[in-house]
Amino acid sequence: MNSQQAPQAMSLDTGVTMFNQPVDSARELLTRYQAGERDFKGAYLEGVNLRDTCLARVNLVGAKLLQANLSGANLQDANLIGADLAGANLSHANLQGTHLEGANLRAANLESANLKGTHFDGTVMPNGRFEEAG
Repeated sequence: MNSQQAPQAMSLDTGVTMFNQPVDSARELLTRYQAGERDFKGAYLEGVNLRDTCLARVNLVGAKLLQANLSGANLQDANLIGADLAGANLSHANLQGTHLEGANLRAANLESANLKGTHFDGTVMPNGRFEEAG
């Protein structure tokens, strides 16, 4: 492989980062995030524990994060457009500048979350209502 080619998909057990491959566990997400990867579109992370983690600027468009524990997580400037966060715990999370357009936050806990500059157009809010741009 020459120095300009993208890395090939390999197992985490080999120590090589698996760019552009599906992610389905908190451990794998964090390992790849720490290695510099930010694009996790469509990730299946139902029920994962990502409490107090830093995922700033992560791309989780269309991700399945139902019942995920994201309390205290730093999701500043993250892209969660169309993500399913139903029942997720986002208490005390930093969601400043995060894009949540079209996301499902039904029954999610947003207590004490930093929502400054968060984008909610078309988002299903915890009470089941749609947030409209206005």
